[in-house]
Amino acid sequence: MNKNYKIFVLCYPHLGTLDNWLPVVDMVNNITNSLDFTLIIPNANIIRSFHRDNAVVKISDNIFNTVLINAYDDVWIKHASVFDSVLWYKNNRIVLRLFDILRRLIEKNTFFYILMRPLVLFRNKIYKKKYKTLNIYNTVISQRDILFYDIHTEGNHTVLDVLQLFESNNKYSLPHAISMSAIEQKSPVFININDKNNTKVYAYAKFQIKYYQEKYDINTNKIHVVGIPRHDCMWIKTVQEASSKLPNNFNDNTVVVLSRHVDSHLSFGEKVESIRNIKKIFIDNLNMRVAIKLHPNEKQERIFSSKKERIYENVFGLSNYGSTWIYSDLHVFALAKGKVLTISLYTGVVFDMVAMGIPCVEYINLLASPQYPEKKLSQFVKYGFAEGVSNHDELFAYVEKCLNNPDKLLATPMSMYKKYFPVFESASKKVVNEILHDNKIIN
Repeated sequence: MNKNYKIFVLCYPHLGTLDNWLPVVDMVNNITNSLDFTLIIPNANIIRSFHRDNAVVKISDNIFNTVLINAYDDVWIKHASVFDSVLWYKNNRIVLRLFDILRRLIEKNTFFYILMRPLVLFRNKIYKKKYKTLNIYNTVISQRDILFYDIHTEGNHTVLDVLQLFESNNKYSLPHAISMSAIEQKSPVFININDKNNTKVYAYAKFQIKYYQEKYDINTNKIHVVGIPRHDCMWIKTVQEASSKLPNNFNDNTVVVLSRHVDSHLSFGEKVESIRNIKKIFIDNLNMRVAIKLHPNEKQERIFSSKKERIYENVFGLSNYGSTWIYSDLHVFALAKGKVLTISLYTGVVFDMVAMGIPCVEYINLLASPQYPEKKLSQFVKYGFAEGVSNHDELFAYVEKCLNNPDKLLATPMSMYKKYFPVFESASKKVVNEILHDNKIIN
């Protein structure tokens, strides 16, 4: 077994990339027990979704020898662990947020550039005095080193410098999210990839093959359908065992809300009315509790939070926090374990619920939307992975069915999952064996 290889994992566009790659990374680490692992985070704001309570972060902390974080411009911060990186972000998040805000303002109005100059001096003093900084172009990458990433980041200016370092290296791709979008995108915009012969794509399903061919001109022999590694039974169990626990009063009689930020899929009005009805049914009528899993893009960490970030506080009441409702940073595999029901506000976490055998209903209060008659079904509902409800009465009817016969509700989602996604005893092992043999790390 060769000890000279280094494996780099590009965590972009958000924590989801690491979440999907980690079962493979963990298995490679366990089999080889000798490789060097580096986590690359090209946008410091990504770390705001890293929480020590999340098992993915805990497990990563035990694997990665180095973490490289882009602080600003072409200056990178180097840390020896994931936990050190989380602490760094916590200590510097105000400065990081100020820079992010000013950058956005400058893009709209160059007048604000005068505010940037004193902050730049302060920033340089903080980083160059306390932390080891480097230019990523000076990072030594040998041709033997391997990159794990998501091919969908190709063409993105945020990671352009990073990808250029690996043009001559073997690159392996896993999607950062699970969706059905590839089945409907007939003519994707073409993106040219340098040295595509060194790139191998792992797809979750057969319907993604044509999409990868058309978008990236990847040869079919470079696209392998492997299923979903994060849904391996042993990996789900590993995440659950590595997770912290919810407060005792939220272990039972609790429903999980899989939340989403306000965007084109979920308007502000729809979200507010959905949350109000969830409170009426579960807290007020059924005396249940609610645990909320925020989307990575939902935590904006604004200096002054907007009404979009205060929806749960305003509807559930801050005085009731910890009593009838809470936020949770637990991995969804641990958070949803043993729960009677989960509610998705249009999120891809629906697929995780199907894999776990947990009933999940997609609820968006469409009556709050002026476009209600034209509103289309989400891909998750359209393809049968979740039942969709659009008002208080429909949600209440679903809850009654769930409490009476949850297994019946799982039949269709499970059959659809098996129809579209191959199920292996260990998808991770298929990927790991191939990578290790490709690179002659093992015979």
